[in-house]
Amino acid sequence: MSSHNPQSNYKCEEFVADDVTSNKSNVTRKMLIKEYRKIGHGAFGTVVQAYITPDKETWYGPFAIKKVPAQTEYKSRELQILRMTNHPNVVKLEYFFTHLSPQDHKVYQHLAMECLPETLQIEINRYVTNRLELPLKHIKLYTYQIARAMMYLHSMGICHRDIKPSNILVNPESGVLKICDFGSAKRLEPDAPSISYICSRFYRAPELILGCTNYTTQIDIWGLGCVIGEMLLGQAVFQGQEPLLQFREISKLLGPPAKKFIFFSNPSYDGPLFSKPLFTGTSKERFEKYFSHAGTDGIDLLMKVLVYDPVERLQPKNILAHSFFDDLRNEKYFLPRGKTQPILLPNLFDFDDLELKILGDLIENIKPNYSINTNGSNEANENSNNNNNNNNNTNNNNANNNITSTPPPNFNTSDSTPVTSNTNSNDNSNNTNNP
Repeated sequence: MSSHNPQSNYKCEEFVADDVTSNKSNVTRKMLIKEYRKIGHGAFGTVVQAYITPDKETWYGPFAIKKVPAQTEYKSRELQILRMTNHPNVVKLEYFFTHLSPQDHKVYQHLAMECLPETLQIEINRYVTNRLELPLKHIKLYTYQIARAMMYLHSMGICHRDIKPSNILVNPESGVLKICDFGSAKRLEPDAPSISYICSRFYRAPELILGCTNYTTQIDIWGLGCVIGEMLLGQAVFQGQEPLLQFREISKLLGPPAKKFIFFSNPSYDGPLFSKPLFTGTSKERFEKYFSHAGTDGIDLLMKVLVYDPVERLQPKNILAHSFFDDLRNEKYFLPRGKTQPILLPNLFDFDDLELKILGDLIENIKPNYSINTNGSNEANENSNNNNNNNNNTNNNNANNNITSTPPPNFNTSDSTPVTSNTNSNDNSNNTNNP
């Protein structure tokens, strides 16, 4: 999905939907939907920003409403996953409903989700455009939250299958991050085959490139490694122009893959093996050369997630315990882009019972070295008079069902654009009926 250069011929709508269901209360009622900005488009349809109201007096939103064709496995799977997830680092579904499009007279499922200001891709590109490096503490902050979301999703067997910067929402002013766009996501079952032509090419795990159909949620961990590398480099780490060339790019950094890995990924694979080294020196030296900005701990983490064998890639809980994130455990402030004063980090350690159960004894290596309140926030949160920090919560609050707001007069389209998703044009693998 792209949030760049929205099509000018898209006409925003105002319409009544009879079956708007609250994901929180499960109550269904008639509501007016008023779109006022297109914020993304893709093969499946569009994403618009909109407010909704039951009476034209109390308005809810803004929401990012994703329209997907009804009566498809794609629609039902994404809706099912969004309805069952509830995590601070996973985008929240607020409402859902169907509506007959007056443009093509087809029925579309509408998924109304919370808004964040931009994607991680946009944030990375902003630094690149200004010839700057994304601050290392920001990289640590975003990486930690992605890993935490993965720990939650993977515990339920949910594999996102399209992890990349454009499917990750961020609020740079608060440091909050949420994974979005579950159109390719699937609950994986042991020994149940799934399509291998999945994930955008630049972020596709090597076992998928080889044609593996019995993969695990560890393909998401490979995607995470690619995202970390992209935050460090300002561009995608592996940029093959076709699948096998993508594998060649991977071997340039990791070295030749083991024949056992190739066989267990796909016994029928008969393509190039890339068995000869494509560089001199060791793989570690290559990592140190290309990711020097990451420091010793960052390089160590990358070398433990960008691994051929998915079994050897770190699990999300072990990623959270890695020393790369010690800065987040030792210092509760960070400096947002464009600000002159540091603010408190978002809640990073407010683990629920499920997360604590997954972490087990590792919690001792993950918990912060400063005090936090029982609600998981930093000790200073209650007493802080930092107006910037208070303002940073506005985006998330607006998406809450219990918060009402008034739409901008005339739905001015010149405002800044919150987004929910944005897909790079490096691949067309996101089939709307991915098995």
